[in-house]
Amino acid sequence: MFSIIVLLLLFVLIIWSVRSKIYINQRRKDLPEVISSPVSQALTQLLGAAGGIYLSLVMLASFLGINVPDKALFLQWSIDPLAFFSILITLLQPLLMRVFQKI
Repeated sequence: MFSIIVLLLLFVLIIWSVRSKIYINQRRKDLPEVISSPVSQALTQLLGAAGGIYLSLVMLASFLGINVPDKALFLQWSIDPLAFFSILITLLQPLLMRVFQKI
């Protein structure tokens, strides 16, 4: 039951983050390229940012000599902890930007 709730929360977080990214992109006037859909543009930016954060975390762990496990158990899933953390940061970033823009 708990894993279903976590999956639903993760799904809601993804949808909310994509919608926030679309909102932020629509407020910008001078985008460098035209992409057919705001959703595809938001997903591309989110995945690109997650990949950049992931590479930065891998390089930081390597530089500092930190032993990060290859896989970690999260509920019943075996996941890469750095990849999970980078996706989580990427999903939270547009939500926090939108909150701080309203202040």
